Amino acid sequence: MRAAAQVLSFVFHPIFLPTAGLLVVFSLNTYIAHTTPISKQLFILAWIFINTAIIPLLFTMFLRWKNVVSSIQLHSRKDRIIPFTFATFFYLTNYWLMRDVPLPDVMYSLFLGSTLAVALALFFTLFTKISIHMIGMGGIVASMYGVAQLFELPIIGLVMLAMIASGLVGSARYILDSHTPRQIYLGWITGFASVYIVLINGWG
Repeated sequence: MRAAAQVLSFVFHPIFLPTAGLLVVFSLNTYIAHTTPISKQLFILAWIFINTAIIPLLFTMFLRWKNVVSSIQLHSRKDRIIPFTFATFFYLTNYWLMRDVPLPDVMYSLFLGSTLAVALALFFTLFTKISIHMIGMGGIVASMYGVAQLFELPIIGLVMLAMIASGLVGSARYILDSHTPRQIYLGWITGFASVYIVLINGWG
């Protein structure tokens, strides 16, 4: 059971989810996909992967090398504060830079919603070890559900699959004793609300 939980925690690791969510959005038959050339989609995916996965990972490894954090897995709540502060700054910078790239407005909303989710992760981390895995999963579900509403897409099955995946990931984090149920639910609600509210209101 713990082995399966470890696999799920790795496959749905938070550093991969922004890129995965964007890939899902691009794969949907919407205005976004039709008005964004493949070359630009690939550029954005690469940009997001580098800025939300590669650089944060390298930064965390640097902090571990300097003994600022006790583990690159950031098991401790205190270990997470500096990396999350860095991530918040980087997400915000990434959002402002992407504003200069001509894209459908909904894309800016997705970037802003993700930035808000990371900022809230930092805020809650000051008080509790909120589940970042679940923030990411909540954001994925919100992205799919929000885009489906905006473009009237019949993808309820896909949204339900994402919900099931959220439940599995949350269970995995609980089995591994990484979080309490409260931290797991708080993470998912934070991720979903951050992205969905920004997306559905067209902010960004």
